This record gives sequence, C-alpha cells and structure tokens, in this order.
Amino acid sequence: MQGLEYTSLNISKVAVILLLATKSRIVLISISLSLALALTTVATSGVSYAQPIGTTAKLVHAGQGNASSVIIAFFPQNIEIKAGESVRWDNPTTVAEPHSVTFLKDKKFFADYASPFYVANSTEFRSIIPESNAQPTFPPSQPGETSKIVVAVNARAILPVVLDGNNVTYLQPNSNYLMNGTEDYVNSGWLWPDGQAPPGGPPISKFTVTFEKPGTYPYLCNVHPWMTGSVVVK
Repeated sequence: MQGLEYTSLNISKVAVILLLATKSRIVLISISLSLALALTTVATSGVSYAQPIGTTAKLVHAGQGNASSVIIAFFPQNIEIKAGESVRWDNPTTVAEPHSVTFLKDKKFFADYASPFYVANSTEFRSIIPESNAQPTFPPSQPGETSKIVVAVNARAILPVVLDGNNVTYLQPNSNYLMNGTEDYVNSGWLWPDGQAPPGGPPISKFTVTFEKPGTYPYLCNVHPWMTGSVVVK
C-alpha cells in the first residue's frame, strides 16, 4: 500500500473511456457518466474539524458542505496513528454527494464506475421496474459474433470489497476492516450522508479500518480521484 502516487483529474463528471477490441477493429467508446448529483461548486473555506471526545477510532470526514458549497476533500487529509489503532471515515455532507475511501497497491487496480462485459447474443435484459425508461448500453458488435458487449455498473467500485491476490471478498456495508498492508485493493463502497443513500442501494455511511503494521497508506475517492488522503501508521 505504500508509495502510491495518483494524478488528480480536474473534472466534475466521471468519464469512463473503454477500449473494446473486436475481431476486425478497435472501437473507442467514451461514456460520459454525468452524476445527477454532480459537483457544481468546490470551496475550501469554512471547513470545521474536531475529533469527537471518547472515541476509539480517529475520525476523518469524506467531504463537507451543503447544496451551495460542496467541498471535495478529506478532513483531515493526512492523519497519524499508532499500529493497532483505527480510522473511521464518514460523509457529513448535507446533500447526497457520494465519496469512497479506496486504497490501491497500484494504479492498475483502480475500478471504473462502469465496465464492459461479454454476454451471449441471446441474453435478454429486462428492467425490474415496470414501464421504466431504461436500457443497457450495447456498443456496436460485428456480424457473425456469438457474443455482445454490455456496459454495466462495476460492483467493485460502489460496494465494500477487498482484493488480495486472487481472493475477492465483499464486505458488509459500514464494515470494520483489519488491514495488514498486503492487500491490492480495499474499497469502502460509496459513502453517503446518513439517510441519503439512493433507494434500493446499500445504505453505506461509514467505513472503519484498523491498521496492523507501520507504514504510509495513501488512499483516494474513486468518485473524485483527485480527492486524496493518507494514513501514517507509527
């Protein structure tokens, strides 16, 4: 988990660029995922932060602000603890702006919000919501192909999950996770302010990590990749 650097992206939308190889050519598809709750204002003033009295875990806020001033940052951005201690992240924003706490051993483990998957041509997709104005995204396919590509929301981006080698473990919402530092990818899932998770989605509002070993553990928000922080464990 140590020594990772991640280049910030100065955008207010999540853009996923998918490079899809077909039998005859490479198709470049740019999918603009405009969040309904997209950032309109970023402010750096008026930030308040204080550790609650009597807590056993150090508290870090993922974002702050309100509908007129959404602050995209971790508070505090860098925190220092001792081995065996814990850090808890929450999202105190007063509007439904999600954030994540995502630890990456390498940039290649970054999980895009949406990803392409092969399915059989005969696969039929039907919305579970009657008369829904919804349809999956199907990039163009080539004549004679027995499979097609569907672009779907990536569970590893929005749900709590740990990748450690070939092992993939999905965590319960609002988990307490014990990190040993060997993991390739540790993700909180999308943290929502209390009571503001989308209907039908997991009500994730906090994430707690206990750090076993000394070191520096950088992390980011996978919704806003320029939003970064670190935990220094002594």
